[in-house]
Amino acid sequence: MELDARTLKAETRVTADVCIIGAGPAGLTLARELADSGILIVLLESGGTGADTDAQSLNDGKTVGSPYHGLRATRHRQVGGSTNLWNTSIDGVGGAKYTPLDDIDLEERAGIPQSGWLFDRGHLEPFYQRAQTVCGLGTFDYDAAHWATPKRPCLAIPNTDHLMSRVYHAGPAHRFTATHANAIRASENVRLVHHATCCSLLLDGARVTGAAAMSSTHGRCRIEARFIVLAAGAIENARLLLVSGEREAAPGNQHGWVGRCFMEHPRDSSIRLIPHQPSDAFERIGFYDLHRSRDDMWIIGRLAVGESALRTNGYPNASVTLLPRRRRRWLEAARNVLSPGRGTSSSTPTTLGYGWSRTPNDWDRCDSVQVLLNLEQHPHPDNRVVLASDRDAYGVPRAELRWRWRDEEQSTLARLRAFLADRLGTLGLGAVEMTQEMRPDPNAHHHAGTTRMSTDARRGVVDADCRVHGTDNLYAAGGSVFPTAGFANPTLTIVALAARLADHLRTRL
Repeated sequence: MELDARTLKAETRVTADVCIIGAGPAGLTLARELADSGILIVLLESGGTGADTDAQSLNDGKTVGSPYHGLRATRHRQVGGSTNLWNTSIDGVGGAKYTPLDDIDLEERAGIPQSGWLFDRGHLEPFYQRAQTVCGLGTFDYDAAHWATPKRPCLAIPNTDHLMSRVYHAGPAHRFTATHANAIRASENVRLVHHATCCSLLLDGARVTGAAAMSSTHGRCRIEARFIVLAAGAIENARLLLVSGEREAAPGNQHGWVGRCFMEHPRDSSIRLIPHQPSDAFERIGFYDLHRSRDDMWIIGRLAVGESALRTNGYPNASVTLLPRRRRRWLEAARNVLSPGRGTSSSTPTTLGYGWSRTPNDWDRCDSVQVLLNLEQHPHPDNRVVLASDRDAYGVPRAELRWRWRDEEQSTLARLRAFLADRLGTLGLGAVEMTQEMRPDPNAHHHAGTTRMSTDARRGVVDADCRVHGTDNLYAAGGSVFPTAGFANPTLTIVALAARLADHLRTRL
């Protein structure tokens, strides 16, 4: 069932067993997993079925600290959530990369304060299997050996304790924006209410009795439910908790943890390979491009840092993507043909996108390989979401992100770069060039950590079941509950945790 909240003329009261706030991958998965149980579910979405400027304006917020794209550019209000912005082209449609967290990502690690999940990777395995199906992916196997073929072999790596080949799976966004969203619309016991912005939670002691929502036409909706799940993203989950109480009185904020330990996935492009024989090198790294596997699924090879190297040296976890780069002199020649007399000083090499290995003629225009690092950022309490002084169109305080890339993180990255440059040099692809001073780009749009999982309220916001500390019936879903985020694109883990939460709520209901 579907309801556009803009059609509401007066305050409307809706009752349900479960109210889920946010119709991104976490909210859609949770609603679908519970749909066959016969319980009544309301799925609230601030945006609509298409892009909506009014809804997007609610994402405006202030950022303080290191350069960052901002809170509007890095998230999206619409059915399907930020999957509507995915930009990895798969068969001509938008998609994204998937990979699970590594074993070490869930462990408490020496020298990394606030690290450690409340369960290990083995506990998540069956939920990852379910998430693989939800995301429309193939066999749950992320070891490169399973996917390599004689036509696209893995690189021969001398020491796999330090560096190894792994894979991403790639899947289209319409799995969420269409497939799951349409299934929700067709469900008799799930009501999708879009253009309904949750402005606050309704509290009664340790219980949350419901949520108050508004539409752009000033329609009001009061959802009363036995259980409330925040699935609105790491920024909005924290913001909703903070606006629903005063400081320590906010749900889960007894010790001031709501909004803290915000994490991103910085991307570093400081390393390049200069092949001895470019065409031969590009052919050798064909496995590490987006390509169809034997079972007709989409795979992208990658290089992973070995766990022994991570443990010994304290590096952040990281993944290496290899992409050919067009040579500067070809770009300069093209610029001179198009704009004679303009000079060549501003020409800059560009990196080919995924799919480059299917167009070998492009290789003639390339003379180097961009080594792109996708990095883990460790949790830091001072990287946080707080409430700003200004308010949005509904009178709700906007979010303010305080985030910095710190000198100690840059120092650790410098050591990781040197390690990877040394390892890459042993592959026989060519010489390695590196720019140590470069700062990474933090704008992967992978928000995490602001309602982190912990044993009790003294170290975080939710417990092992993702229930907000100090409450009886309020839960959080999505990347906001991650204690640490590894380097991995978060969607597969978000969906796995949503399936896990669905099982828990089934037992309670």
